[in-house]
Amino acid sequence: MSTNNNDLPNPDERTDVPDGPGSSRMKFGSIAAVALYLVLISALVLYGLVKLWPYPTPSGERPKEEQTAGSPAATNNQTQTQNGNGANGAGANQKPAKELPDPERIKFFNGLIEPEIYLETRLLILVMLAGALGSLMHALRSLYWYTGNRTMVWSWVAFYLLLPLTGAILATIFYFVVRGGFFSSQASFETTSPFGFAALSALVGLFSPQATLKLKEIAETIFAKPAAGADPKPQESSPQTPSPKAAPTISSVTPASAAARDSVVINGTGFSAGAAVKFGGVAAVVSAVSDTSVTVVVPENPAATGPVDVEVTNSNGQSVTLPQGFTYVAGGAADAAAVDELDGHDEVKPNTTDEELPITEGGVE
Repeated sequence: MSTNNNDLPNPDERTDVPDGPGSSRMKFGSIAAVALYLVLISALVLYGLVKLWPYPTPSGERPKEEQTAGSPAATNNQTQTQNGNGANGAGANQKPAKELPDPERIKFFNGLIEPEIYLETRLLILVMLAGALGSLMHALRSLYWYTGNRTMVWSWVAFYLLLPLTGAILATIFYFVVRGGFFSSQASFETTSPFGFAALSALVGLFSPQATLKLKEIAETIFAKPAAGADPKPQESSPQTPSPKAAPTISSVTPASAAARDSVVINGTGFSAGAAVKFGGVAAVVSAVSDTSVTVVVPENPAATGPVDVEVTNSNGQSVTLPQGFTYVAGGAADAAAVDELDGHDEVKPNTTDEELPITEGGVE
């Protein structure tokens, strides 16, 4: 079957977003430009993390003391350390860990930029870069998702351009909160973990909306909550309310046919305590309820001579009906006329002769 191209929707028209600035779809070239921007910023952030990471850095830079390790004296000391030949044993000859100079001059772009950076400043920059890295991951994932679903519009461009900056700023705020709240004022760069702060910052950048809401909750426990302004529409946390229970379903009635006053089981899902059951519009007595079954006593219904509908209604008002899911039959507990109240023996009929009465020790039962 052929399709008329005139009947296909225009890909440049969007009906699922309101009209306004940036509501039109982005072309391939614009999307490629945004993607290139995000890739270049990601490369710069990764480069900065590599250059600033404490020794041993992935870039291969070493302290100045290690650069002279090839000298004869250094070689001799290294040999003694490896052989463990010292007056105080191997422990005394162990080579001490190198300390980072404070400040240190770091070369960027082959010496084009060579700033002198203190250790605390280095840690702060690492936090900013890690926050920007998490935000860039968020932006790249969002870009390919919207592009893949063919719903990329111009209004998202500002989000992609500013997200790395907001991620870095938000990570810095979290760093101040954590460093000031959980570390002593005498704590130094050596007593902190760049891995821990970098991981936290990357998560803050990657999940910036959740991080912002968490900061909001912290602030509202310390400061007074302000009144809402005109036309407020702030981000809010999802309310911690239980998800609504699914509507009940009926799969079968066991047995599918019985007499009044017999006990049957209604099988299905989504039943709750307090459920009400009706057979052909007549309420039944419920004896047991679980999530997957309801045990009831079939009500008397003289008007019912065949299949009737079975209806189950939960306490929250949700209900389900199984059309003609149960069939009334004659007999059973409703017609137990052959048994009287005399200890379960056969009913004594009015025309029963004396010879037919059951005899026991002590006389007639």
